[in-house]
Amino acid sequence: MPVPQSPGPRLKMTKPSISTSLPKSAKTARKAVVKAGAKAGKAAGRATRPSGRGQPRPRAAHLGPERRRPMILDAAFGVFLEKGYEGASMEEIARRAGVSKPVVYSSFAGKDALFGELLRREEERILQAISAAVPTELDEDDLEPAITEALCAFLEAVVASPESFKVVFLGAGGSDANITRRVQRGRQRQIDQISTLAEGWIARQGIPDAERQGRLHGFLLVGMAENAARALIQEPGRFPPRMLAEQISRMILSAYDPSSARGSA
Repeated sequence: MPVPQSPGPRLKMTKPSISTSLPKSAKTARKAVVKAGAKAGKAAGRATRPSGRGQPRPRAAHLGPERRRPMILDAAFGVFLEKGYEGASMEEIARRAGVSKPVVYSSFAGKDALFGELLRREEERILQAISAAVPTELDEDDLEPAITEALCAFLEAVVASPESFKVVFLGAGGSDANITRRVQRGRQRQIDQISTLAEGWIARQGIPDAERQGRLHGFLLVGMAENAARALIQEPGRFPPRMLAEQISRMILSAYDPSSARGSA
């Protein structure tokens, strides 16, 4: 039986590469061409794609708390008017202001603090609108025009900015005791100012019990002015502010006519 012959050593065939088949000077030239091509490709890529890590991204302008607070108050103004105090949420206020909820809380401790600041801002707007028209002393010879002009200034301010008064009335009827007290304190200041003016005028007329009558005068005038403001807000365009001011002035003066006051004393 013939003995099988073992195969001989296999020859490994290698495909000659371009680099090995070229002489040394050609190899060097090829490397230089490849390297130059790679650099050109990178440069073209950087020119066609947008800037990346090499250039810093533009950052949004940072607003400090003092600049954020008016922006948040403006957003809260609309939310409170639409949803009321109970229905308003800090999340909705943040959304309308275009900031996150933590940013709102970094500016105001909570909804009570935010609404209280909003009330303060709107009260200042109202007081600035009428302060110039409120006399520092009632002229005995021109009492009715002085009261009429002060009331008219107040009611025209209501017509010019009814939303501000809606917020104040909302705070007066809210369930938060601190906010209600704040509104009542503002109302009390108005009563005190008018009562002082009325008391001085009544005393100069020689009418007895000037302090008590002046105090009552303050409550009556503020109450009538507030109800007139509500009428302007609930039925806009129906009642001219000057007409309301003149009617209230006449009613107040007829109730405190010196002759009738002396007769009742």
